[in-house]
Amino acid sequence: MKKRIPIILFILVFMLGACTQALTPSPTGTPVAVAEDTVTPTDTAAPTEVPPTATSTEPPTPTPTDEPTPTATATPSPLDNYPAEGYGPIRFPEDINPLTGLPAASPGLLDRRPIAVKISNGPRGIRPQWGLSFADHVYEYYQEVGRTRFNAIFYGQDADMVGPIRSARFADEHIIRMYKSFFAYGSADARVLWRIFNTGFGKRFISISDAPCPPTTAYPLCRTDPNGHNHLIADTAVLSEHFTEKRIDNSRQYLDGLFFQAAPPEGFAAGNSVTIRYSQSFYNRWDYDPAYGQYVRYQDTLDDHTGGSGEAYEILTDRLTGEPIRADNVIVLLAAHSYFSRSPEMWEIKLIGYGKAYLFRDGRAYEVSWARASAEELIALTYPDGSRFPLRPGNTWFQIVGTSSPATNDGANWRFEHITP
Repeated sequence: MKKRIPIILFILVFMLGACTQALTPSPTGTPVAVAEDTVTPTDTAAPTEVPPTATSTEPPTPTPTDEPTPTATATPSPLDNYPAEGYGPIRFPEDINPLTGLPAASPGLLDRRPIAVKISNGPRGIRPQWGLSFADHVYEYYQEVGRTRFNAIFYGQDADMVGPIRSARFADEHIIRMYKSFFAYGSADARVLWRIFNTGFGKRFISISDAPCPPTTAYPLCRTDPNGHNHLIADTAVLSEHFTEKRIDNSRQYLDGLFFQAAPPEGFAAGNSVTIRYSQSFYNRWDYDPAYGQYVRYQDTLDDHTGGSGEAYEILTDRLTGEPIRADNVIVLLAAHSYFSRSPEMWEIKLIGYGKAYLFRDGRAYEVSWARASAEELIALTYPDGSRFPLRPGNTWFQIVGTSSPATNDGANWRFEHITP
């Protein structure tokens, strides 16, 4: 069940300062009509079937007492009866989320567009964020001046509060195109706005608001001020309703392309820990938790000028639930970075084409390839022959780093240093 923050906590405060050279578009914006970029798609080989491995979950042993007690039973796992052949990369059943390979939280959620929300990761005082644990996919990439930011995709679940919402960057265009999504963000540099409002789908965007929380369909972004921070917040269900009321197409989109199997593939290395260092100030670690079969997110707590020996971490939680952020799949994706501007620092990240990636699932590490042949396709993981590599059913975090970023491992502990290009 999603937790709601008591309404009495929400108060009207002054708007956050916009990013450098930011503009404030109207809530839904009016795009300049131009043709969308097109890239000729290429055929993708059929997925290679991977034989399942047997798994079982033993129920806990009942505690003996003077009175008879019923046998305790383990909480059913969504993978207990997962089909051995898996789901995808095409022809997903109507009730299966093509982004997770699992059923949606409730009927009807898949009959709409996904919602992409740009979420801040710094300064440290804004953490923990709201709603990240409800996202199907989260992209983390380098922004500027050592910082990273998230673009979180909500589809199979809604979150009552998502944020803090911050400004857009050039890389967000790729993500919006992939998921054919709506997009909530907190303004942007004028050059970024020029590009995204000339994409042909600018009416699917919503930006800055000074309305008090809670959000409404008229003002789906709102302001709240815990701990002295003037945060921009959204409710993903309200956001979806907002665009429907505006008569902007909110129908189910074609999102096939990923492949899911419960059984981990063969040919792996141990992968119990994954560290991604973006800068001396922004770095994170994912530790495998076998009790959940997922990776737990740890986030930096101190600047480290030593190159790694002085790093300090704490578990990143979801302020909406108080629980740790977990991922079924962590993908370190190597993509070309290039300067759009050195002052101010602005980056282009090429998230189309082909490249190298590392997938971490089930405590295992796999060196794979990533592919996105056309602008409207999702990023897929592949074997060397082009067939789809299976993700673990569940949510996925994409950690985007430069193509020159070195990967090292000390046994089961992996480390990536973000280096451009």
